[in-house]
Amino acid sequence: MDKKVAEQVADVTRKMVNSIAGLQKVNERTMKELAKQQVSAAESFVSVSSKQIKGLGGLKSVQDVVSAQADLVAEVGKLMVDSARQTMDLLSRSQEELKDLIEQDLNEIVEQVKAGNK
Repeated sequence: MDKKVAEQVADVTRKMVNSIAGLQKVNERTMKELAKQQVSAAESFVSVSSKQIKGLGGLKSVQDVVSAQADLVAEVGKLMVDSARQTMDLLSRSQEELKDLIEQDLNEIVEQVKAGNK
């Protein structure tokens, strides 16, 4: 193997390692953001539940209890939908970022290999 080929292989390997490091950064950031969203969602559910429990003391009829429960279900449902939407947005952004990273790095490697074969 001549020096030019060895340098090309080393450079392609370096770019591949950098790509893997970039993928790791995106994955790590995504996982941290997902964990933050989980904590935020849990805090919201605890807050809603706490508010619901405090409100039960003033209820006087079955109809009041049913109404309070309906409000709780509506609020928790909204929280769940919001949480799911935020998660999907985050995952979509991460997917796009990964796609761009892979396409860019792959194109660079392919171009480099093509240039080296000339």
